[in-house]
Amino acid sequence: MTRVTAADILKVVPITRKTLWLWQKKYCFFPNPVKEGHPGGKGIVGYYPAWVEERCKKVYALQKKGYTILMIKEILEKEEQEKSTRKILIVDKERKFCDLLKKIFQKNDFLVETAYDGWEAGKKVVQFKPTIIILDMTLPGLNGLDVCKDIRYHEFTKNILIIAISGDLRYTETEVLKSGANAFFSKPVNFENLLLLSREFLEDPKSI
Repeated sequence: MTRVTAADILKVVPITRKTLWLWQKKYCFFPNPVKEGHPGGKGIVGYYPAWVEERCKKVYALQKKGYTILMIKEILEKEEQEKSTRKILIVDKERKFCDLLKKIFQKNDFLVETAYDGWEAGKKVVQFKPTIIILDMTLPGLNGLDVCKDIRYHEFTKNILIIAISGDLRYTETEVLKSGANAFFSKPVNFENLLLLSREFLEDPKSI
């Protein structure tokens, strides 16, 4: 599910529509819904991003613990600031692999984007501004080595952390690291180790 309605949220969070409206309009805990025609042709429906449901659960739980609106705002703002550094771009020609990794990192509070070739990766780097890139070496168009070199060449991208992955024996660890990657994993990748290394990179990038 990529989006939810107010009705969906009220099924899982014991609040009223008025409370939901206040959280949205007055306190700006989440954006306004996008309004579209009902699929059955019955009026207009407002759709929120799916994460709004989890946000409402969190706000409700904090209120139950006695947190004030001001305290909740501060908590949410701090989380948003932390998330801005937890941005990861996954680049691999295998869409199923990208989707699987995306789910794993999203469950661990990362903001995730995906790309399926070298050219698309370059565009996403500029638009998304990731902190970390998980980059397959064997890509259509621009290969992983060239993507690494390009990222290191430009001033505004040279500090992005790159975790290279490959199942192609033509790409050696020495060659990949020389092109600009910070670390290298052979496929099949151990997802737990990949997640652990990504966390370590965020906690202490200077140690790399």
